[in-house]
Amino acid sequence: MFGRKSSKRRRKSYPVKQDHRTYQACSIFFKSSNRVMVTVNLESLARLVPLALRIYIVTWNVSTKFPENISLNKLLGLENRPDQDTHLPDFFVIGLQEVNAQPQNTLYNLFKDDLWTQKFKEVLKERDYVVIKTEQMQGLLLSVFARRKHLLHLRQVETEYTRTGLGGIWGNKGAVSIRMNVYGSSICLVNAHLAAHDHMLEERINDYERIVQEQKFHVKAKETIFDHDYVFWFGDLNFRLTGEATTSADEIRAMVARDELKQLIEKDQLLLVRREGRAFTQLQERLPQFPPTFKFEHGSNDYDMKRRPAWTDRILYAVNENNYRNVRLTVEQTSYKSHPSYSISDHKPVTSEFTLKASRDENGNLYATTASSRKLKTIRRKKRRPVALHTARTVNRKPQYSAEHFRKQHNNRLSYKLAMANNTDVHSFDGLVADLIDYGQVYEDTTERTITFKPIELWLVGEPNTIEYVIPNGFDEGNADWIGIYRENFTSLSEYLAYEYTETYKDKQHQLNEQQLQHMQNTRTVQLTFSENVSLPLGTRYQLLYFQSTGTRGVTGLVGISPAFAVEKRCPSPSFDEID
Repeated sequence: MFGRKSSKRRRKSYPVKQDHRTYQACSIFFKSSNRVMVTVNLESLARLVPLALRIYIVTWNVSTKFPENISLNKLLGLENRPDQDTHLPDFFVIGLQEVNAQPQNTLYNLFKDDLWTQKFKEVLKERDYVVIKTEQMQGLLLSVFARRKHLLHLRQVETEYTRTGLGGIWGNKGAVSIRMNVYGSSICLVNAHLAAHDHMLEERINDYERIVQEQKFHVKAKETIFDHDYVFWFGDLNFRLTGEATTSADEIRAMVARDELKQLIEKDQLLLVRREGRAFTQLQERLPQFPPTFKFEHGSNDYDMKRRPAWTDRILYAVNENNYRNVRLTVEQTSYKSHPSYSISDHKPVTSEFTLKASRDENGNLYATTASSRKLKTIRRKKRRPVALHTARTVNRKPQYSAEHFRKQHNNRLSYKLAMANNTDVHSFDGLVADLIDYGQVYEDTTERTITFKPIELWLVGEPNTIEYVIPNGFDEGNADWIGIYRENFTSLSEYLAYEYTETYKDKQHQLNEQQLQHMQNTRTVQLTFSENVSLPLGTRYQLLYFQSTGTRGVTGLVGISPAFAVEKRCPSPSFDEID
């Protein structure tokens, strides 16, 4: 619908000059049926809603080895130089098993990223990726990297873990997971390491059931793994080949050498338990077309005949296609392969890339992803729908307002456009936006409201510094919201240099009268003072990040990023002895 051109009236844009850049702030155009659509140009907000989200997943049992003298570019599908890369994914998800978890390494990881996370970060920071979240349980490590342009659209990030080793008291086996909302759609990522050995099939099934039952999140309507729109389950699942008594390791190796993988995969335990409905029934998998990834001699591509080769390392997925009215969510698996050139472990790493999309419903209503070619975002309203994965629905209904009504509102609409262009608060215009539509053509997503920082003119080291930020109308403050100071071009959301908790009124609401409570729901400017003890090195630029949070190990989301600012140190006043 965005591609049509009206024969009666051309679309108008309103350029506004700011900081030597011209933005198309907002476009309001009329269609032949007198219906109105308000679209927001995301360049003015430094946002880009993609036509489709691409997720690249890595699973690798690293066998307690460290990432020394290896390049991860090929594993990540990257070229040697960033300028040679094409079609970069929106997210990299790294799931590792048997990371070295000796006590000295665990202590080190309390203060710095794990060595594997550091290694991946070195490669991806050159391509402007940021570590969103990392969760580790002993040898299980899960990290999510996102392109910087997506940061303000990742909300309600939460982690969870489940121990299944030694009956649930030891974390050498189990799962770690990260869930988040991405442009309004929910995604759950599960990195699992299940019970080992050929004869432990029942234990693997029990591990799976325990993980599904025990992992509980604190996001409404998304409390369990399979409540989410998209689920990706991967790791060293340890499923082996049946016929232990009839098919030896040498016979399996011979079948692999003869490229008889189709016959061999029919013996796969994971495939069989899924067919029988005993486990992983809600997940899908493209059958591996690569050789078994376990077990190899360290430093070679030769199978270790002490174990029967098997496809232990897998990546599965699920999509709740009909979670939203008139929207069908889909996942396209565009690759699924192993990487035999990596030989530091007895496992070969496995990667898979997915494209997340939405499509028309059965009646032909258009709910495709937002049109990235025009960098337009449809503001949502009414029933909750994934914001990145659809545009507004065309509904035939008589308009409630005449052209005269819109002429009377012209000045207000122009103010709205100017607010969009200047990246200032636009939620004070919610009533106007509601008036511009008459059948739910414009949708608002309250979970995507953002905090706007006012420019910091001067930050003095060694002195208290007061900042100002604007909280939009209807913004839901968390119980433990905080603002962190980061270096410009930070590479991880855990790299804050200092922080201050914001003032929250949830604990004080019983003390506020009705008028004060109403004020808290309106757009307002808030001040926050950082202590003089905050020490920032000179010669570097910094940014403030606002996090909406419910507390330790709670639900967190980045909802505001300030413009970069420099710091200075005030020259000391001369003493009496220094004055002639």
